[in-house]
Amino acid sequence: MFTRRQIVGLLGLLFPALGLCQPAVNKFFSMTPAYDAGQAILPVSGGGYAIFGYLQPGAGTKSDAFMLRVDAAGNVISQHVYGDPNSDERFGRGVVALADGWLAAGTRGAPINTGWVVKISPTGQVVWAKTYSNVTRFNQLLELPGGSYLGVGAGAGEMVLVCISADGSVIWQQYYPVPEGFDAYLTSGGKACLIMSRDRVSKVHLGTRQMVWSKKVEFPNLPPGAPEVSRLIDIAPLSKGMFALIGSSYRELPSSLYTAHYAAVWNEQGERVWDRYFRGADRSDYDENEGFCVSFLPNMQNILFVGKTGSNISITRTTLSGSVLEQREIITPGDIYGARLIRDGIHYVMTGAVFVGSMNTFFYRSAGNSLSVQPDDSSELPAVLPAERWEVQHEPSSARAWITALSEGGREAIFRLWALDGSLAREMRLWLIAGENRFPLDVSGLPNGLYWISEAGDSTPPKAFFLQH
Repeated sequence: MFTRRQIVGLLGLLFPALGLCQPAVNKFFSMTPAYDAGQAILPVSGGGYAIFGYLQPGAGTKSDAFMLRVDAAGNVISQHVYGDPNSDERFGRGVVALADGWLAAGTRGAPINTGWVVKISPTGQVVWAKTYSNVTRFNQLLELPGGSYLGVGAGAGEMVLVCISADGSVIWQQYYPVPEGFDAYLTSGGKACLIMSRDRVSKVHLGTRQMVWSKKVEFPNLPPGAPEVSRLIDIAPLSKGMFALIGSSYRELPSSLYTAHYAAVWNEQGERVWDRYFRGADRSDYDENEGFCVSFLPNMQNILFVGKTGSNISITRTTLSGSVLEQREIITPGDIYGARLIRDGIHYVMTGAVFVGSMNTFFYRSAGNSLSVQPDDSSELPAVLPAERWEVQHEPSSARAWITALSEGGREAIFRLWALDGSLAREMRLWLIAGENRFPLDVSGLPNGLYWISEAGDSTPPKAFFLQH
């Protein structure tokens, strides 16, 4: 007799079109006839998302910053525009979620460009807005330990860091003789900041405010020679004191513009671990590729490099050492020109800019953990329902093994390791969180040989595991 869970699993395999799988959301919002682009996205308590960016209604008009609220299916809940007439306002990637709203940073031009920070209420109203002298723009905003915030950007032709209090008052402001900072993250404990410029990475100690080191990134050569222009786009912390970089290289050829997707991993001492250019999935060269953003999956110890292949989004998943595990492609409604990815529970969520008649704000939400989607004629793309699935990974040479599991929510899982004679060799009780989970498998003291591993109450067939010390 089949259990109810086994029957549901078989129906899901045999009849995936009967509503047992939920589609990914893949759409765009045309808020103006000319140009609008999402720059940052955050989940909202209670469900849905807040997208921040800027819009420009038409040629010759000034830009306004916006916040767009959508539900999980991408339906618009509300839209708010921020800015004064005949002034130029833009929100960048610097947005921090508060208990009572958001802090959004960017630039405001009236009459010259200045750094701009706005506190927004949960209903989208401006609580306060402040500009900062001798700051051209804020590209990133980070929350510091103790309730203050760090604005990262440009001022007086240099990189500037501005520490502000919860009410926007300046606590300290410091300039550094390097190009403006575009993105940044705090080291573990919040004592230092790693800041990415167009082609440079700098480390600043926030206690002394002194620069620890600053190094220019040397991009590898591209065929048919050195790249003409290269720039970094995003930086993200990894484990083991390392961080990842993503960017693009451009070379103008006689009949086209050659673009390549750059990726690298460094350590926080300023040493390069590895770097390379990525080809998109099923491509024979590096052309028509760009880098957009990078994310780290801590439970799996994998890196997601998000970029562009042709007109679509490409996802490259690697190990910390740079080995490519897989490449996926997400079909977009038009040519994609930028994307920013976050994790929300078991879902991947993105915003950016996509050209569909005009430049529009892009929104994507995966169907669970799966980033694998198939092209469809509609704006929604079907994806497999995220399963409670697991696998075993091991290094036979070192007799180390791990259980990796994808879960839709918090629950206890019991894994049992069986010898060939049917005896129980190990039992592990693990608590799974939503998303990726990775646990070491205790194989100490076990003799060499073939074992079977299974999850209690799971209909998935047992998996073979060969142990060799």
